[in-house]
Amino acid sequence: MSGYMSKWRFLTMFSCIALATGCGVDSGCDDGMGLIPGVDGGGDGGDGGGPGEVAKSQSLAAYKDDINADEAYHLLRRAAFGGTPERVNEVVGLGLANAVEDLIAFKSVPGSVTTLAESYDDNMPKRWLVHLLEGPNPLHERMAMFWHDRFATSRRVVSGVDDALAIMHWQMLRANALGNYRDFLESLTLDPLMLVWLDGGNSPKDAPNENYAREFWELFTLGRDVLYTEDDIKEGARAFTGTLLIRDNGEPRRPVFDIFKHDETPKAIFPERATADNYNYETVIELTLAQPEAAQYVARNLFTCFVHDHPTDQTVQELADLFVEGDFAIEPVVRTLLQSEAFFSEDARGNQVASPVEQWVGFARTLDMHMASEDSQGFILDRVANDLRDAGQELMNPPGVEGWTEDMAWLEDQWVLNRVDALGRFMDFGPDLDAGLPFHLLPDVSRWVERDVRREMVTSIASVFHLPLTDAEIDIYIEVLDQNGYLAFHLEQPDRQAQHVREMIRLMAMDERVAGR
Repeated sequence: MSGYMSKWRFLTMFSCIALATGCGVDSGCDDGMGLIPGVDGGGDGGDGGGPGEVAKSQSLAAYKDDINADEAYHLLRRAAFGGTPERVNEVVGLGLANAVEDLIAFKSVPGSVTTLAESYDDNMPKRWLVHLLEGPNPLHERMAMFWHDRFATSRRVVSGVDDALAIMHWQMLRANALGNYRDFLESLTLDPLMLVWLDGGNSPKDAPNENYAREFWELFTLGRDVLYTEDDIKEGARAFTGTLLIRDNGEPRRPVFDIFKHDETPKAIFPERATADNYNYETVIELTLAQPEAAQYVARNLFTCFVHDHPTDQTVQELADLFVEGDFAIEPVVRTLLQSEAFFSEDARGNQVASPVEQWVGFARTLDMHMASEDSQGFILDRVANDLRDAGQELMNPPGVEGWTEDMAWLEDQWVLNRVDALGRFMDFGPDLDAGLPFHLLPDVSRWVERDVRREMVTSIASVFHLPLTDAEIDIYIEVLDQNGYLAFHLEQPDRQAQHVREMIRLMAMDERVAGR
């Protein structure tokens, strides 16, 4: 995490001064210590250690099945946003192979989750957040978010009855997230929201629109300036003609293929590799996937998503070969990555800046936070969605065709402060749905009058986040609890205890070793 460590430290210090002085979300201001130094920690993801570790950081060979709690938490944080201590222990008990299969297996979504999500109608950020927080398929949701970023499409181009197109697009992403890439591309090409977003639904043969053909190769399948030329884009645009969007009786628009609007003449696409033909959207997809660069592009993106951002060409090719051998099935590639030596190498530990949504969902899943109903919890999810939007990420509304700019770009000063706001929106916690604080993770409230209980509070929450703390760091968090001295916590201001504990928890969540993934 060394690439962003210094800026993260500065911003965390700045934001946490406000927290330590009680000026955070939903709290008044009182005098505090006003100083939270940056903590030292997190591995340097750049060097990867000695030669053996460097080799492991590129290896797709299976890692040991008997993993420990820290390794289990790494798996859950990277593949499922995060996990409670109980879930971590469950993964350790399952072993790596069975745990990965458990993550991949699709589980029925409880009716209560579906009902709550649907109560938000076409408010896609909140609707998706319900599934991210409460749904039983975090890996599937994680992959849907991955593809949403790569196949960036926004609901802002539709309104009225066509708002339903955003729901349909979201459902399409989730249905294909671990499916077959060829089928995915076909569904994407005919997706009504995508047809509006990139003008594919207004591209007849006498006036072909080049937007979709360009992004199809540049962003979806090959990468910028890889193989295709401007001539290929012109020819590809002709191949994608013929799909129209029509409306029936006030229903949302739907796609139809009109052969009379499709250019039926030969198109010369990748002329140095293929002969001219009467290509349509299906055969363009087939032609594209026949090029080795396509499998390499997806392989590199998936490796970077789950492992680190510097795979060798050899590692990418090995993963691409697996992708092709599996007829472009996504699931085997993800399974291989999650069980690989590279995934558990030092190079892959805590080396990524989590997006605002990923960090908040991971925070919530790790602390066992729950959303029961909007009105019962003071419309907190509404405020969370706004905080995450103000932190730079509004689901189903990426800033442009390239999705969100990741890593260091997430650390814009105000965006980090908005993350802090989101982490201050506490819901209900644990199996008993305790309000306000995760009491199931803290010492019993009856002991909060004891001076030493503050250290237990710090170490208890740190252990949940798998965050190793030095004695000096523990003392810093104890001062956050105390603020005006230890008597203020348990004698002079006992009514402020919960606020101080909340500030300690969200400050810890902003530690660079916790906030990453």
